Amino acid sequence: MSLWAELKRRNVFRVAAAYVVIGWLMLQVADIVLGFTGAPDWVGKALIAFLVMGFIPVLAMAWVFEVGPQGIRVDDGSTQRNVGPQARRLDVITLCAVVLLVVLMIVQHLGPALLAPESDAGSRAQSNPEPRSAQPSPRPAEQSPAAELDPWIPSPGSIAALPFTNRSAMKENKFFVDGIHDELLTELARNRTLTVISRTSVMEYAETTKNLREIGTELGVANILEGAVQRSGEQVRITVQLIDASTDAHIWAETYDRQLTPENLFAVQTDIAADIALALGKQIAPGAELAARRAPTENAEAYDLFLRARGQFVDTSEPGINARIELYRRAVDLDPGFAAAMGELGREYTNLYWYISRRDSHRKQGGEWIDKALALAPDDPRLRLAKAEHFYRADLDYEAALAELDRAVGGLPGSAEIPMLRAWIKRRQGLPFESLELLQDAALLDPRSVEVLNALIETHWLTGDLEQARRWQRRLTALPEGTDALWRIGYTWARFRYWGEQPQELLTMEPEALAAPNNSLVGSDPFRWFLFRREFEKSDRYLDALQGRPIYDQFEWQPVELFRARLAHAQANADQVRLMSEAALARIADQLEVQPDDYRLYMARARALALLGRADDARQAMDTALAQPVPQRDALIEGELRAKQFFILALIADSEEVAEAVETYLQRDMRYWGFDGLILDPAFDRHRDHPAFRALQARYSRKGQGASVDG
Repeated sequence: MSLWAELKRRNVFRVAAAYVVIGWLMLQVADIVLGFTGAPDWVGKALIAFLVMGFIPVLAMAWVFEVGPQGIRVDDGSTQRNVGPQARRLDVITLCAVVLLVVLMIVQHLGPALLAPESDAGSRAQSNPEPRSAQPSPRPAEQSPAAELDPWIPSPGSIAALPFTNRSAMKENKFFVDGIHDELLTELARNRTLTVISRTSVMEYAETTKNLREIGTELGVANILEGAVQRSGEQVRITVQLIDASTDAHIWAETYDRQLTPENLFAVQTDIAADIALALGKQIAPGAELAARRAPTENAEAYDLFLRARGQFVDTSEPGINARIELYRRAVDLDPGFAAAMGELGREYTNLYWYISRRDSHRKQGGEWIDKALALAPDDPRLRLAKAEHFYRADLDYEAALAELDRAVGGLPGSAEIPMLRAWIKRRQGLPFESLELLQDAALLDPRSVEVLNALIETHWLTGDLEQARRWQRRLTALPEGTDALWRIGYTWARFRYWGEQPQELLTMEPEALAAPNNSLVGSDPFRWFLFRREFEKSDRYLDALQGRPIYDQFEWQPVELFRARLAHAQANADQVRLMSEAALARIADQLEVQPDDYRLYMARARALALLGRADDARQAMDTALAQPVPQRDALIEGELRAKQFFILALIADSEEVAEAVETYLQRDMRYWGFDGLILDPAFDRHRDHPAFRALQARYSRKGQGASVDG
């Protein structure tokens, strides 16, 4: 008998066909299961290797063994094998596997299109509704529920560059590796035809075990860039590969070996960006290559300091900002012509002024360093961005800031920072709906940025749309960083301030935890929470935990003595009110000598005077606060000062005047307070039963006409 006939007799060909079909079916099922469970890529590759290695042993077993009525036995060729039953069984198994494979492929590839309730265009229209006109938002009771947010639909030119792996022996090279990754993102963003996910969204995937398909889905991109950097002395090797996020297919890969100098480093970044654009079929933006090849410094030590500081940019606490200022100063001392470091130094002084101090010296230092940098590199887009931030934060010159952004966007067309800053500016100009549209653009470029998502939550809160705020809050809390209490608390305060709700998140938090120094994100809301609920013992514990620190942010500066005076007023302790109010006035006066134009201090002074019953002096202090340059230019701050104004008027004015001030505030396009929240303040105790407040309740309360407004 010939070999061919023997192979057929022993069903080797049928076993081979069945093995291939069943193996292919297993891979299809594994692809679905592994993607769902988030298994790492090596699991799928190991399964493929196992199936390949098992092919020859299975054929050998088909040759050696026979399956018959007597069970499995060795086929030595001495007896005639009854091939009919075996062949029919193998044919049935193979046919069933083929049918299952076809059904699986139909469901996998055509199922979403066949089962979708509406077209992609309808989904996109639902997910990104047409921007609303800048008009007062309806009361929450009048708002119709919006559709749940849909995932982003990736464009062919969208790309996420994952954090590069540090393969160097020295751990301190991490800053160098992160710096290369950061600068490459900037270089890719210069390409107008690419959609590049921002650094804050991709940093979560450092050392991740998620597979690339899952990452691509979460970030909403079609392509993923992976890379590794190995640095040894003056030599550096950068390995990068571009992968199709939907198929795991390798599009392009390259290794760059260079002698390490700042000039070579930027040349490598340019080469990588150009190769990626070529692999994606995109054209590098005009001028991008020339701009990228300009090394920022020839001093390697200065550049290392620069990268270390840039790697800590997300920390806006006072210690974090001061640490970066020190690093940038050292870099500039090493290279007095290092324009990029000068620009970042100016940004940090501006941040110190904006987030922390409100001292004129910090504002001026920020502007001076940025101007020095621009004198050296007037066309650098990142320096233009820094100048725009300074105009916005330090000078409140919104027109100049927008003009600088127009210049910066030419060199950074894909940067999420551009629409983010435009959104901040529009909000300060009193245009919240334009701000929301820009924030959604930023979210497309930086979909996992807690800053962008929190801004969307807060801006929807300002417009009174807490339902949309809730949906963005769900997206935020789905992120690892979003589980931090500081990010989760924003929507909680919105429900408290707008609706007067008592969220479980607040009921379980102790006063000492809310008074922690790192909890400055919430301002004085913890004190309000305890005071409004008449939990005077917890209010006192919160103030004790402050250890004499004032509470301050861009909206307020209040010494602890002023809080104690407010607590004493709620408890009807007149002697304590007088004692604490006078102590608060003394501290405020000391601070005014240092910052004579600080609107926050005049409003705090007005509250202390009102608690003392000095109505005329309190009104004068309120007028002085509102007349300062900042609230004259900043609609967001001016609105919050108006809220403080009616809280103070509740202490000194008649009910009709207070009700008029409250209603004027509630008709604003942007506001942090709703009627059901503000009415809980003990300062309104003597006004609640007045007809003017009953009328306000009927028009603005969620509880409906006739509901009680008692605190």
